[in-house]
Amino acid sequence: MIIDAHHHYMPLSVYKKFADPSAPSQRVIDDKNDFTYNRRLYQTDEHLRDMDYAGVDMSVLTLSQHNTGGWQLCREINEAVAEDLVRYGDRFLAAGCIPVEDPEKAVEEIDYMINELKFCGVALTNSEGAEINLSHKELLWPVYKKVQELDVPIFLHPHLKPYGIELDCTINRSIGRGFDTAKAALRLMYDVLPEFPDLKVILPHFGGALLGLKGRVNMFWEPKKDLGVPVPPDIAPLPKTPLELEELGYKADFEAMFNKLYFDGAGSGGWDPITRMAMMTVRHDHLFFGCDYPFEIHTGRDIKYYIDHVNQLDLLEEKKKGFLGENLARLLKLM
Repeated sequence: MIIDAHHHYMPLSVYKKFADPSAPSQRVIDDKNDFTYNRRLYQTDEHLRDMDYAGVDMSVLTLSQHNTGGWQLCREINEAVAEDLVRYGDRFLAAGCIPVEDPEKAVEEIDYMINELKFCGVALTNSEGAEINLSHKELLWPVYKKVQELDVPIFLHPHLKPYGIELDCTINRSIGRGFDTAKAALRLMYDVLPEFPDLKVILPHFGGALLGLKGRVNMFWEPKKDLGVPVPPDIAPLPKTPLELEELGYKADFEAMFNKLYFDGAGSGGWDPITRMAMMTVRHDHLFFGCDYPFEIHTGRDIKYYIDHVNQLDLLEEKKKGFLGENLARLLKLM
């Protein structure tokens, strides 16, 4: 079984609110967002043709980039997606939108999408503007409580226009979103997961910049609890070397929290080196194949290219199968 954990879809009825369905792809930048209206977003038949060509059995549909549109837009997107799930239920799952800035409505929408629409999870962005991030207790603690209670995962997506990130030189799109995701991971590890230990959160794009910086993040790790090993005063304010991390118990404490995170494999269009790095730095059962279709990958040919390269990795077959679909299937209780 092959499942795409990072697959975008916008129902035609919603697409028409923002763009001309007959026009070529158009990038729109405003105060809150940087979104490209790609006609393939609403072309369900194209999605299925490309999935079939590449051998993808099922895709998880998300559109958290429009969570900023308020409760009514979130409800409209969720209900329109649900109609297509009825038509193509054996090929698509969905993680629905929620209005983060209204926690009461967000919790209500989560209950509705999971229990009534039968969605498999909740879609969130890593951040929303200057003030809202994953550590925002007033807005997001009620969301986390509800999601943990329902035992469904959160599918994260980078904010498309992260606060404070430049738009020139492709900084926003190429590295800015990766920075946004790495920040989200640290907020989860320090603030969120200690409070909600059973929460299941899937970071997008192989964690953005996180995997390349994992060793550095560990060097500066500040344990939340007393590990029982005195830290020499002269190195207490300094980053710790690998040997010091081991001796002080910081490495084990860091890994215990890092290993709570899940990662989807989108972010680089199927670029082989980052897939290999993920296999070296993340628990294999916490990695999920993902394409970011139809933005980052937009043809069946390129989905197949990615899958073929995964199958050529020097790994046990069970680990390849886990990455390509079985890990996510287990998380979603499909097997």
